[in-house]
Amino acid sequence: MAWTAVTCPQCGAPLPRVAIWRSVTCASCGSLIHRSETLVKRETFRQALARAGHAYDGNAGHGILCAGQRYHLVQSLGSGDFSQVYLAQRLGALPFLATIKLSSASAAPARYAQEAQILRELQALDHGTAGAYFSRRLPEVVALGEVEGSGRQHGLVLRYPTDFWGSLADLHARFPRGIDPRHAVWIWRRLLETLSFIHRYGWAHQDVRPEHALVNPQDHGVRLISWASAKRGACAQEQAADLQRSARVVFVLLSGSTATSTVPKHVPAELAQLVSQASEDQDFCRAHGAEGLDGLLRAAARAAYGPPTFVPLIL
Repeated sequence: MAWTAVTCPQCGAPLPRVAIWRSVTCASCGSLIHRSETLVKRETFRQALARAGHAYDGNAGHGILCAGQRYHLVQSLGSGDFSQVYLAQRLGALPFLATIKLSSASAAPARYAQEAQILRELQALDHGTAGAYFSRRLPEVVALGEVEGSGRQHGLVLRYPTDFWGSLADLHARFPRGIDPRHAVWIWRRLLETLSFIHRYGWAHQDVRPEHALVNPQDHGVRLISWASAKRGACAQEQAADLQRSARVVFVLLSGSTATSTVPKHVPAELAQLVSQASEDQDFCRAHGAEGLDGLLRAAARAAYGPPTFVPLIL
């Protein structure tokens, strides 16, 4: 075994072993010793961070100030019953993209607080492999609070999900005659995976619809959003309603319309039958659960298309 003697380069006195990986002060001569050629002292770093954080404070017109952080509104992403939603960038030393909901109704602040609490509880459900996987597919709360100088307007700041193109409602509008059934398979599977995870812990989303699911065409990902109506301690019927709504979402994507009662003829019979039954029969969804429906979906897809293959979603 090779031994390494750590000594002070100034006076030659022995140094503690931690000098191998961090800065230490020599007990003999008082020199600050560090292995690298460059060193940023903690106090210097904190001063620089504080200067960067206050860089925009003098310009009140530069973005909005929410929960002590300033954000520049990049573009509007849409609006709902309670909010105007924007893509924003946090300003300062550590910038990042965010989704900001700004209240447009008096009921919004309570809903924001409820959604933030629900998301934090969901993020803490499981620290194992499955929990780590699904926590990255749930919205992440950054901040919640009143927007300063806005006349009591409130904001909910969420970390922006990169690589997501838009919602399933946007996808429906992009393909008004219906999407390729092969895309319907992975979209429904991603929805069922998330619902299976939260149902396992007794939760229900309770508001599954096309505008509440974002799609990532590159990685075939789907992210459920708008969790303010989610319920802990949900009964089997409430969870089955989640599954039925997910099937209705897929039904609309396949048919291209909410008015029709049948899926297009080019949809394979096995898939068409499963989507139709699940969207109409809540007892069927309750009997099979999210994992059971996923198994039936995989079987229908294999019968129609053979072994799974990656089919690019071209937008």
